[in-house]
Amino acid sequence: MKTINSISSSKKFDKGHVFYRFEDKQFYINNLMRFIKNGLESKQCILIIENMRALPLIKATIDKKFIHKQKESIRLVNNFDYYLANGDFHTKTILTHFQEDLSMLKMKNTMIEHGLT
Repeated sequence: MKTINSISSSKKFDKGHVFYRFEDKQFYINNLMRFIKNGLESKQCILIIENMRALPLIKATIDKKFIHKQKESIRLVNNFDYYLANGDFHTKTILTHFQEDLSMLKMKNTMIEHGLT
């Protein structure tokens, strides 16, 4: 897992789990949208695991800023549901779930791309 302080730090890796600590919600949303945009431009799938209180604002902002085809590569998940999906909070279990989720997202995205060709 990487901890980043700004969106410019996020360009230094191409995969993994990012912990982003913030105090200003709008600043966080703006950085998250840049992070998503950078990932989409690099043809990456984006999995956002976030607090349920923040999800409606994030979803509304994504809906305004990205087209349907781009949104197919973005997945939003409630962090409580996600981390406890397998009944425990052990790092190994969470990372296994994370890898499975990314694999499904990539497979779905690949099928969509092939379907449009």
